[in-house]
Amino acid sequence: MASKRGLSGQFKGIITGASSGIGKAMALELAAKYQARLVLNARSEEQLEATCKAVEEAGGKAVKVVGDVSDKSVVETTVNACLESFGGVDVLINNAGLATPGTIMKLTVEDWERVFAVNFFAPLRFTYAVLPHFAKAGKGKIVNISSVAGKIAFPGSVCYASSKFALTGMSEGMAAELASQNIDIITVCPGWVRTEFFEKNRVAEAKNPTSIAGRNNIQGFIMRSFLSISSQECSAEIVKALEKGGSSEIVLTHPGKIFERLAGICPPAVFAMAKRIPSEISDSSNKPEKN
Repeated sequence: MASKRGLSGQFKGIITGASSGIGKAMALELAAKYQARLVLNARSEEQLEATCKAVEEAGGKAVKVVGDVSDKSVVETTVNACLESFGGVDVLINNAGLATPGTIMKLTVEDWERVFAVNFFAPLRFTYAVLPHFAKAGKGKIVNISSVAGKIAFPGSVCYASSKFALTGMSEGMAAELASQNIDIITVCPGWVRTEFFEKNRVAEAKNPTSIAGRNNIQGFIMRSFLSISSQECSAEIVKALEKGGSSEIVLTHPGKIFERLAGICPPAVFAMAKRIPSEISDSSNKPEKN
């Protein structure tokens, strides 16, 4: 049974980036366990429709809102859909994310702006959109899907890491500020999660953890067994935190936990390792450098 501050049956929630990966896994688990009533957002209408159908089959209710979360009108439409369809909102899961792989010299300022629009400003806008309703209800829960890259920045992913650092900082600071108002914020910092995220963001095939995990060799075994987790495993840990109640931070995957703790104990050691990573390993893009 969920705790007093945990989840209750048939709660009303919003999940962004719900067409695949962690977002889809969470929608299905919450539908099966709590018959959740969910507004699901993603850019792919076909995939989102499939998720909505699966949610209904699992015992929940689903309304779809197709659109890019960086569009301010999509934020408003999504929140209004939850209010109008289900009469309120109890949980917000900011899951939609974007990466533009490449070293600094291969990216433009516009690349950075696009990544921040999705990874930071969209969650911020969604948060501001639901906070008045949480305050009125006297409770609410927000899950922000950040990353281990939001705590440790490695070469080749500085743009992505910067956006996730911003999201982690926002999430942790808001958790402290809003605790007295019975608003819980869960900050999730996974390492590699086996989803379509890497393919969608044009990560080179040879460096795509999901593709590597599918190989029937020692590399595939190590990736599956130690270096990464499935979206279902990630979802299960998040749901546990929601059920427990209260604000918290979750760091996932074995390497993620190791590097995060090492960075906390001895930051120079992590920096020394990071600056020695060869570019052919750190750079997961196929882009040429900008002139």
